[in-house]
Amino acid sequence: MGVLMEYFAATGEELAAMNLELGPVCNDLPYVDCRGWVLEVEEFVAEIDGRDVSEFGPDEPMFDAADTIDAERLGPWTVRANEAFVASLVRLQEDKIRAYGDRYLLEDWEVDRLIALACLAQEARQDGRDIYSWWSL
Repeated sequence: MGVLMEYFAATGEELAAMNLELGPVCNDLPYVDCRGWVLEVEEFVAEIDGRDVSEFGPDEPMFDAADTIDAERLGPWTVRANEAFVASLVRLQEDKIRAYGDRYLLEDWEVDRLIALACLAQEARQDGRDIYSWWSL
């Protein structure tokens, strides 16, 4: 079983109107498919931006306190990305991401995905949207 993971951009109004069970793809929101990546995204972004991943802090779950993430539930879950993580994403430039990919022998698809995430964050900032991750087992 794999992990479905998508980062997406939405305003508060768009998030409120979204069917969280279906994810951003079915809700016509800008997104990047990060299937299979769970922790890697924040680690890559921190390293490229010269930060420690611990600076990013926790994400903000978008569910009721009674609805906990546990092994019995297969998802989906939606969380608002930590602002420090998003700020790092916004700062990333394509040439810096490609240089990191060359240095650490990332696959082309990993580099392309990081570039797409940086573009998503940059466009979200311009459009007044927040970045969220949606994932499910």
